[in-house]
Amino acid sequence: MYPKRIPKHLIFDPHPKRKSKTWLWWLLAIALAAVVSLFSIEVLAAPNDSEHAGQLTFSDESGQRLPSLHLETVVTASISGLVVTTDYIQRFKNNSDQWVEGVYVFPLPEMAAVQRLEMKVGERRIIGEVKERASAETLYKKARSEGKRAALTLQQRDNLFTQKVANIGPRQEIEIKLTFIDTVKYQAGVFEWRLPTTLTPRYIPGISLPAEATHNNTSSTINTSPFGWATATDLVPDAPDITPAMIAAPVYGLQNPLQLNLSLQAGMELASIEGLYHNIEVIKQPEQYHIKFTNDLVEMDRDVVLQWTPVTSSQPRAAVFQQQTDGDTYAMVMMIPPNAPVKQALSKDIIFVIDTSGSMQGNSMIQAKSSLALAVDQLSPNDRFNIIAFSDRVQRFNDRTVLASADLKHIAKQWIASLEADGGTEMYPALQEAYGQLAQSERLQQIVFITDGAIGNEEMLFNLITEPGHNARLFTVGIGSAPNAFFMTKAAQLGRGSYELIGYRDDVYGKMSRLFNKLNHVAATNININWPQEVEPYPSQSADLFHSEALLAFAKLSQPLQHINISGNTAQQPWQTTIQANNAVSTTGIGALWARHKVADIEDQGRRGQLTNDSVRDAILDVALTHSLLTRFTALIAIEDTPVRPQLLPLFGEPVANVMPDGALQQRMQFANTATSATLTFWLGLWGVLAMFILHFNRVRSA
Repeated sequence: MYPKRIPKHLIFDPHPKRKSKTWLWWLLAIALAAVVSLFSIEVLAAPNDSEHAGQLTFSDESGQRLPSLHLETVVTASISGLVVTTDYIQRFKNNSDQWVEGVYVFPLPEMAAVQRLEMKVGERRIIGEVKERASAETLYKKARSEGKRAALTLQQRDNLFTQKVANIGPRQEIEIKLTFIDTVKYQAGVFEWRLPTTLTPRYIPGISLPAEATHNNTSSTINTSPFGWATATDLVPDAPDITPAMIAAPVYGLQNPLQLNLSLQAGMELASIEGLYHNIEVIKQPEQYHIKFTNDLVEMDRDVVLQWTPVTSSQPRAAVFQQQTDGDTYAMVMMIPPNAPVKQALSKDIIFVIDTSGSMQGNSMIQAKSSLALAVDQLSPNDRFNIIAFSDRVQRFNDRTVLASADLKHIAKQWIASLEADGGTEMYPALQEAYGQLAQSERLQQIVFITDGAIGNEEMLFNLITEPGHNARLFTVGIGSAPNAFFMTKAAQLGRGSYELIGYRDDVYGKMSRLFNKLNHVAATNININWPQEVEPYPSQSADLFHSEALLAFAKLSQPLQHINISGNTAQQPWQTTIQANNAVSTTGIGALWARHKVADIEDQGRRGQLTNDSVRDAILDVALTHSLLTRFTALIAIEDTPVRPQLLPLFGEPVANVMPDGALQQRMQFANTATSATLTFWLGLWGVLAMFILHFNRVRSA
């Protein structure tokens, strides 16, 4: 007979063994390792520049970070008729005792012809030159490593540029002057000049690329920025170059001060001159007006917009400007089509696409919702409409277009009021759905796209707009104090529509009313400019003009223009007019503007599939190097001959932050939800498996 076993739990043990907590410590260690892995991966993913000793960081007594590199911008612009010549001066001041390289990403007008770079150090001036981009970047890196002062200007987008200045000495100031040519806009009897001063942070969609993919990039756009907050993705390979540091405007003082000195020779009697978003002082002189900010210096946190209106009797119908250089003649023609009364609006199918992403938070969302509600109000009972809202997901007012009855318009405005701004900026699915809903319609088809345009994958959207079968006209409404005007204007052009930019809430009613006049009234179609035979015109094909818009065209001719015939159709009948050019105004800069518009035309041919990528690059390089023009394939570079930084002293990198747009809320920079890292996924998966194993092992031991 076997003795009975006493159950373990009834045995008294005067020295009991404590349960081991080792598994718990292992779990905590794994959790800590996972966090460390996460942060290390983020660091490894960031671009690296081995020539930099690091970034300088200074703090005040309260611990607030202070920049070691200070920037001040002075804009001196001369407007003659329609042509604007601008000297854009950036002063970089090194407040530290170290040698630094300054990097500043900044906006300019999207059709600016940037031609000249000058670097000033003390009394010395070094004139830059235009070179192929890859060659210029190689020369800049060599000069930087040798301790020579150097400046490099790059184009990242049509309206976004990077300025690099190497080897700024301790307590030293270096001045960079860019010179560019642009045109003013004439619409509805008003001239307008716009200068962007900051940018809305771009949303970067796509899947993160490994660091080696960006370092081994062999495309024409070489990623050289170690300062962008975003890493390169498959959809935006140059993300680090277009995502500069952003900072809120200080409560007191100015972060990035801007000074304006502008002379205006309108060539006609003016009824008014006003600054839309800044207080200005206007001094009338015998032959021109001098304009500056009332407070002399302002913060670079919104677009500068000036408007001037001629007296009624002086409003122009047509103007010709010419420039003769190197045996060639360059001409610019501006013309207003004959007035045609607005007929009864045609019934239309219209889809409103509104951006509700995080970059729209603050005043931008208020303006967008007000604009959309006003647009819905102006629909006629025979119109059919729908609303698509997007961030990183798509919301629909309805699954198809519906008649604009009074009841549905009321419900739609309530739906609009409930929208909130948050999330990423996934434009593509929303715009794709809008085109899809209008694919079968036999009526007038229109899309109104309301957004700040804060994306990095513009070309992906342009390709969608130009896809075969996308016949709806696209109208864009740029929202906010610093919208992406390049995206707004180019999307509207490729979509055979028009655009409006709304900076503040007071603009909503006037700009949306003008937009609806355009939606309901194409002023001129089938426009034909009868140039002389030996001519190279741009745009190569004139677009339709909408209500209140002016025709603007450029041409290169073998001899001066004497006269020009222009014809087209209005809603009522064909029209034709002859413009005499014998007394055309002789103006400098027309050749540069012609070259800039030729580059834009070449880019559009590439987007439509008419030219290969290599052909686009070769054609643009030919124009840019001939006309000394900054493009995405060229760069401006200036290098001082003598080294100034001792080789034993390190060079620190210092980015100059842009100020957040006025009215925008500062937010965490967002990536697409689909953006993942294979390395990150591997490590998190590995740590998860180890944690599961330890939990399972502990449970077995305890059983």
